[in-house]
Amino acid sequence: MADNPHSGHRKRMMEKFRRFGMDVFSDHEVLEILLYFAIRQGNTNPTAHRLLDRFGSLHAVFEAPPEQLCEVEGIGPHSADLIKTVFALFGRYQADVAKMERHRDKLTSIERVGEYFVPQFACEQDEVLLAAYLDGAGRVIKCVEIARGGHAHVPVDPYKIATGALLCQAAGVAIAHNHPNGTATPSAEDIEATRLLEKTLDGLGLQLVDHCVVARGKYTSICRLRGIQIGRRKA
Repeated sequence: MADNPHSGHRKRMMEKFRRFGMDVFSDHEVLEILLYFAIRQGNTNPTAHRLLDRFGSLHAVFEAPPEQLCEVEGIGPHSADLIKTVFALFGRYQADVAKMERHRDKLTSIERVGEYFVPQFACEQDEVLLAAYLDGAGRVIKCVEIARGGHAHVPVDPYKIATGALLCQAAGVAIAHNHPNGTATPSAEDIEATRLLEKTLDGLGLQLVDHCVVARGKYTSICRLRGIQIGRRKA
């Protein structure tokens, strides 16, 4: 039996994609690869060409109604569903990015850090520690609860905070905790915990942007008390 010239073709195409991304492929190859996930065996290249011949462009293929896609030889309901799902996911992705850019908080000043955290403690009766992980522009990647204590104490775990920063590839961290039954004045323990966290993060090439203490709608910046400017490391 003669060797199949298409043997291993899908594997080679996927390896090429993993190495170089999608930009190195022509439009028909993009569709060819996509159809691998609906058509488990066989050569999807001719079907990809037929889609482009019918609709004229890659974006027109994705925008075509499912019933028109199914009129193309080699495209059944499963393949049409895949094409429309990918198109819908891309639209959802674009909308999410646009929403993020419009509403994503940039914690680039002590005031912005305080304004960001104060509302999050409005209904808290327990002492809670929050960490906002920031990208290089000061935008919040995500904000998570690190610890929850009683009415008078919550632990600051530098390892847990640093691990979270590394996992989301953050460039900096801003933290805040509340004093539910007190004032926004940092304790000696708060200041020491800030120093230890700053040292831990600095050893990993990360910046502690600020540590705010929140109480009764007000906040105090420990970085301001220590004379540290946001966006600048100590010499």
